[in-house]
Amino acid sequence: MLCYARLEIESRDAEKIAMALRVDDPDWCNCYPEKEKIVIEIKARKVSSLLYAIDDYLMHLKMCENL
Repeated sequence: MLCYARLEIESRDAEKIAMALRVDDPDWCNCYPEKEKIVIEIKARKVSSLLYAIDDYLMHLKMCENL
């Protein structure tokens, strides 16, 4: 089974934050800026892997937004 998630998060610094998050992207995740949004796309074989990846991105986003 293939699980897929796409997150779109509005941000004033979408390009800078997406570039910072992109460093850790494995081949099954993609993070990029799109206008005033950070877009995160994740494809995983297990639901648990998908949830862990989403949680990881959200924790990093929280840290970036607090800077």
